[in-house]
Amino acid sequence: MVFSAMSKWLRQFRFELDMIFRNLWLLALPLAFAVMNVWIIGGLEPQVNLFKEAYGFHAFVQTMTLGLVMFIGILTVRRDIRRSSYEWSSVLPVPYATKVSAKYLAGLIYFSIFTLIAGAVFAWFSSQQGIAPEITRDYTLYFIGTYEVSYIVTLALAMLLAISIPNRVVYLIGFCAWMFGTFFMDIFLIDKARLYPLQTFHLSRFFLMTSQPNDTWSIRIIADELFYSRLFVASFALLLLVAGVTVLNRIRPTKHKLAVWSVSAFAVVLAALAFLPYGQIWQQRYEGYYAKLADSTLTSMDERPEWNSSSDLFKITDYDLQVEMENRDRLRIAAKLTIPGEGLEDNEELKLTLNRSFNVQQIKIGASTASFSRQGDQLNIKLPPLTEGLMQVEVSYEGTMMDFAPGFQGQGSFYAFAKGDSVFLPGYIGWYPLAGHQPIYVKEMDGSGIQLGSVFVSHAPYSAHFKLSLAGFERPLYTSLTEVGREQGNQVFEGQVSEGLTLFGGEFLELKSADFPGKAVTTPYNAKLGEDILKQWEQIYDYFSGWIHPFKPHLEQVLFLPNENYVQYSVENQTYVMNYVFDTDYASKILMNEMLLGSRRGDYLIDNMSEDVRLQIRGLMWYLYTREAEGYSDEEIWEGSGNSYLIQELYASNTETDPDRVGVRMVKQVAQALDEGKYKQVKEVLNYFYAKGIEVPHPKMEPAVADNKIPYSEWEQEWKRVMGDENGN
Repeated sequence: MVFSAMSKWLRQFRFELDMIFRNLWLLALPLAFAVMNVWIIGGLEPQVNLFKEAYGFHAFVQTMTLGLVMFIGILTVRRDIRRSSYEWSSVLPVPYATKVSAKYLAGLIYFSIFTLIAGAVFAWFSSQQGIAPEITRDYTLYFIGTYEVSYIVTLALAMLLAISIPNRVVYLIGFCAWMFGTFFMDIFLIDKARLYPLQTFHLSRFFLMTSQPNDTWSIRIIADELFYSRLFVASFALLLLVAGVTVLNRIRPTKHKLAVWSVSAFAVVLAALAFLPYGQIWQQRYEGYYAKLADSTLTSMDERPEWNSSSDLFKITDYDLQVEMENRDRLRIAAKLTIPGEGLEDNEELKLTLNRSFNVQQIKIGASTASFSRQGDQLNIKLPPLTEGLMQVEVSYEGTMMDFAPGFQGQGSFYAFAKGDSVFLPGYIGWYPLAGHQPIYVKEMDGSGIQLGSVFVSHAPYSAHFKLSLAGFERPLYTSLTEVGREQGNQVFEGQVSEGLTLFGGEFLELKSADFPGKAVTTPYNAKLGEDILKQWEQIYDYFSGWIHPFKPHLEQVLFLPNENYVQYSVENQTYVMNYVFDTDYASKILMNEMLLGSRRGDYLIDNMSEDVRLQIRGLMWYLYTREAEGYSDEEIWEGSGNSYLIQELYASNTETDPDRVGVRMVKQVAQALDEGKYKQVKEVLNYFYAKGIEVPHPKMEPAVADNKIPYSEWEQEWKRVMGDENGN
């Protein structure tokens, strides 16, 4: 009997395959799909991020193929099962389960050809770019899995619609289901209504990450969600097929009613059980989010505290952070803080800020254990009687970090995370103790949502010495500090921090050059772009280092993360973090500008250019480069050619801050000297002021450097000395 049933199923399956693979139009479609893939993916320049571009291509093309899946699924049922002229076939001894399953598998095999083509083309061109085999494998499997899961559920849905609606209007309803399950659900239910758990019902998973596809974190940090979502979708597709068979068996009575309803009940229970782990993931995310909304300590967006006048702000001079990763997602951290006791003598409590994701295990002040209280991100430590000098505070804490943010950057994302090799812990998230009670999060003015506090309220600015030790991470991590040691999975970083400290971890590549002090850290599919930027950056460095002595680099590395959802800033300490590059020439010069000249964050305090011409001297550095290295004339530069964005202070016409137009006067002096061939003398003048210091940092970060003003009179004096006469000629 089993053999007979299997024989019937195989004959039905061969028949369904013949109906598909003997149709020349259907055979031509995979060929056209393959040609389109090779044409688009293969036509990308080596500097382009292959994964990101392929993702965008498949987000559109795969959604279009789902329309074909919907059409074929409906057609294959209406061809005989739900066609009135074929009602006689229902008396044949072939169960509906056999017909439906054979049709479904035949259709799925056909559409799996599209899946294999998409995966094979991506894998081929990825390997041609020299991407590591394991990375190519992982992302190829992601494309294959996403394609196949979409086809599995869409084909099952199409067949159920055709079974349930015998009229031809089912084609129109199928079209509406296709539109609803892709574009409408994405725009209105998930994005606008922020019903993010409904993502699993979306027919095309590609569409749900169109704003954040990257080869750094996007797939890795949602690996669990992706796995359980696919598991549920597969069980839900089975439920749709069983529902279709049940509907057909109600039309034609069967003696196996108990078996039919038992299988239906089993499919319902299976789908419900498969949804549980997926639902638990979202439950945990929303629990953390709503806990923030209920926190009375959070500041509203319309309240902006001034940290300069805050009574609980104090200075931390040294941090010693020991970070260990356990079980690939749990962080154990010991933070030793050195705090001057001055100004804290009358305080009963020491107020710190530490992200609520971490549980504080113990706090010590000196050798004694201290009591503490905690509410949200606020940590209050009871102080013993203080004496003059430095106070040592040690905070031990642990926890997991997956800080979910509904609506963050449009699609729902994470403010911070540490999961396996994927790590993003920005300083403003409070993964290490911050002085005072600082707003990590703020409530929207109507109290309906949460935003990052650093976007609306600047964290207290101060400079501190950091030592950071890392252990337990399988891949190297990167920070904006100098790495002083790396051995057997352990890393040590040390240096001065003035803009906070961020931890980055993922599938990064380090690009270096033997005779160049800078390096580039980039993702695998941006390696060629990183190499081009590094090469141009080194060429510009060779020019400046050839005549500037001593050359003092203010930048050590560029971390290229093309992910606007997380990284919003540029310079952090000794690192330039880039999230978007539209021109390698521009990027390399911006990097060299930071390496050569350092910060200019205090430029807004210069209210009289005659009293401080550091900005103009910085511009003259690039004016000289534009003239000598790039060959532009003074007239061409005046007309806007060359590096105008780097020398704009020379031609600024602000009558309030520069009534004497010292920038124009200085550039005319230099232009005349260069026209006379006095390159050596101009370099001598610029080198003199470079050695003296032309960085313009924020005064709270480096007050001594910020006050190192260079008046225009000093420029005139040095210019005349080098040029040799009173007129400076």
